[in-house]
Amino acid sequence: MPVFHYYAGYLTIIYARDFIEGAQRFAEVPRLTDGQLEALDMLDELAQRDDIRLDMSLESGDMQWLHNHQILHAWTGYEDYPEPERKRHLLRLWLSPPNGRPLPPVFEERYGNIEPGTRRGGIKVPGADEKVALKAE
Repeated sequence: MPVFHYYAGYLTIIYARDFIEGAQRFAEVPRLTDGQLEALDMLDELAQRDDIRLDMSLESGDMQWLHNHQILHAWTGYEDYPEPERKRHLLRLWLSPPNGRPLPPVFEERYGNIEPGTRRGGIKVPGADEKVALKAE
């Protein structure tokens, strides 16, 4: 899947270098060229530049909202507590509002559905309600 897509008037990005390089283990996947590896290296370097990246420290109770296809983001290492009651507990929620960004057709293979307002990717937990009200009732 290409990293950059211009679709329906939006620039949509999907970049996970470990997925790209991991696919190289399959014989049917074309080998990355020196030029492609150089482009990936440049993208990594740009994403790490101090003058354009934002570092955040999340504290207990903090929420962070990111759009996976509009901003490159990554986790860094962290130290966890040995006591079970103090261990890190991170929840991830994938939202797809009805007026959300349309995704390019090539995303369908990865996410299943690409229509705004529908379940697109994520992890389905048996018994969990997939609909969440965005307004307090």
